[in-house]
Amino acid sequence: MDQLSTQAMKLWPELAAQIGIAPEDVQVAPLARRLDARVDMVALRLDRQIGPALVLKLQAKPLDPEGFSNAMQGHMYAFDAFPDGVPELLAVDFETQACVMEFAEGQPLAVVLDGATLEQQADAMKRAGAWLGQYHRATCVETRVFQPKYTLGYLQDVIQEVRNGTRRIVDTERFLVCADALCGRQHLFEGRSTKAAQTHGDLHMRNLLMGPQVKAVDFSAQRVVPVGHDIGRLLSDYAILRAPHADIPPGEVLPIPVRDAFFDSYGLVGPEDPSVQLLIRHRVLAEWWGLPADQQDRSFAQQRRWLGIESLTARVFPGR
Repeated sequence: MDQLSTQAMKLWPELAAQIGIAPEDVQVAPLARRLDARVDMVALRLDRQIGPALVLKLQAKPLDPEGFSNAMQGHMYAFDAFPDGVPELLAVDFETQACVMEFAEGQPLAVVLDGATLEQQADAMKRAGAWLGQYHRATCVETRVFQPKYTLGYLQDVIQEVRNGTRRIVDTERFLVCADALCGRQHLFEGRSTKAAQTHGDLHMRNLLMGPQVKAVDFSAQRVVPVGHDIGRLLSDYAILRAPHADIPPGEVLPIPVRDAFFDSYGLVGPEDPSVQLLIRHRVLAEWWGLPADQQDRSFAQQRRWLGIESLTARVFPGR
């Protein structure tokens, strides 16, 4: 085990006491590890002689007590609302940012989609859409008039920072053309109704586990927002990293078979919902401006994401 895994196991006896089980009654196996400039996290699988497997997770960086507390509260709220779709949280150490939850069978959606045919991707995204629809229905669903001014106001602030040089991004001129084009569509989203529900907060492909029962992990918020936030986060992640871009029609973000499969099973809104239309495109731009401007400063994963964004935006913003 590496140093952080060893540190996590030192916390295990106290966490096991919260659950009421013997700490020595486990076999440990690595499950996930992330170490980069922003995050230092480990997740370990704990197999027990009697009882279901568990996951021990320790986040050493960033140290964010408020954010960690909000994430734990969001997870507990999600489990209470939708226990079939969320692993149960069993123990938490707020000071060290460690927690234990039940182990959820299945591979991350990102793994399931990697190398899959378009038909296989549509099948997987149909299951993902069904999970998200069930989760949103289980939480506070309400009808709202969508107000794009907040999202586009923030985007305009980013545009200004790029123009005055206080924010450096890759391929500046093309970004500005695409961002201006999205701002110019504000009238298409104004005054239309959408649905709002409890948000997952960080619903990318690695946070959906595609087992016999689809389950989500790593909730990061507890607030009611337009459903396009979760949809845009998940579908833009897929579109950038896994979608076959040649199958995306000009002006669209997704291949039509995948789009239709997802929304048919999601059910609360369709692909023409104003929050979906704006927020999925805004998320693509947010992923763009979040990358280091210089290639030598980008990690392998960031460079792969940039290549996906560069290719995808040629479809999303055709002619720009």
